[in-house]
Amino acid sequence: MRHMGPISSLAINVSDEILYSASFDKTVKVWRISDHKCIETIQAHSEPINAIVVADDGVLYTASDDATVRVWRRNFCSGDQAHSLTVTLPAKNSPVKALTLSCDGGVLYGGCTDGYIHYWHRGWFSGQLQPGGELQGHTHAVMCLASVGNYVVSGSADSTSRVWVREPDGQYSCVAVLQGHRGPIRCVAAFHGSAAEESEDGCTVCTGSIDGVLKVWRVVNNAARCPAQKSCEYFELN
Repeated sequence: MRHMGPISSLAINVSDEILYSASFDKTVKVWRISDHKCIETIQAHSEPINAIVVADDGVLYTASDDATVRVWRRNFCSGDQAHSLTVTLPAKNSPVKALTLSCDGGVLYGGCTDGYIHYWHRGWFSGQLQPGGELQGHTHAVMCLASVGNYVVSGSADSTSRVWVREPDGQYSCVAVLQGHRGPIRCVAAFHGSAAEESEDGCTVCTGSIDGVLKVWRVVNNAARCPAQKSCEYFELN
């Protein structure tokens, strides 16, 4: 039951004790954690799968080089094919390399090779994902995404990371451009406040690059927002 290509992403549905693995072989495998058994193989995309995330309600999202994000629901009475495709979200002909959900699960973000971050939000009445727009700023592919509170953090092949904040009216502002790496950024993580204290006024961002350096940044969301915040402090972990 092994994948026939490299495994690109993992996600866990804690409540159902299910592990998902995505692969360049275009499939997602569903593993039961209790006995380590593969219970389903989803023929998910026509091109390699780059990222998957699972929401608190069990909905699975998959992103692929076929320039789509697909949404899957688990049907508990469907035998061998328990997951069914509910909708396909196009990303304007650009392969999708990264996914993240907002903390409340209401917004899905997809980072693409054209440098855009596409996002979809749940309709108030339908509960279905609707196109929201794109976040523009990166000049090369978006390789990784993370979210915390109202912040979205992106890492790119242009060697920068950007921090975006979602306003109460649903609009977005770029509050920081983090510059300092000498190679593409492959992974990002973020949490509120600093290591010493919790704060809703900013976030701490960790960025890892193929330059072999891990940087930790403190980003403050102040009233006078600048598209390229030069005052972000960072230190390197050696």
